[in-house]
Amino acid sequence: MSWQVWIEEEVHRRYPGAGVWVTRISRQPSWVTRTAVLLAVLVVVIPVLLLTLAAVLVGMVALIVLGGIARLLNTVANLPGGNRKKDDGRRNVRVIRRP
Repeated sequence: MSWQVWIEEEVHRRYPGAGVWVTRISRQPSWVTRTAVLLAVLVVVIPVLLLTLAAVLVGMVALIVLGGIARLLNTVANLPGGNRKKDDGRRNVRVIRRP
């Protein structure tokens, strides 16, 4: 017994009203079923792709804008007249290299 026949029998047994629809769907030409499945996939896939592209675009814009702000702040902090220290505050640090 094929799986399609088994599914139809189960649907008819459990849900007598739905069995009419399963029979109607199973008797459709294959191009109708393929078109319906294709449209269902497109309805799901296209919004997911658009949301993904929008998220990537927002991330890129945020990276560019925030990188520009960081560069601007770094440039302003390193102006010649500024009183910013050029080191990180450590003095007399010795590196010990162990074998």
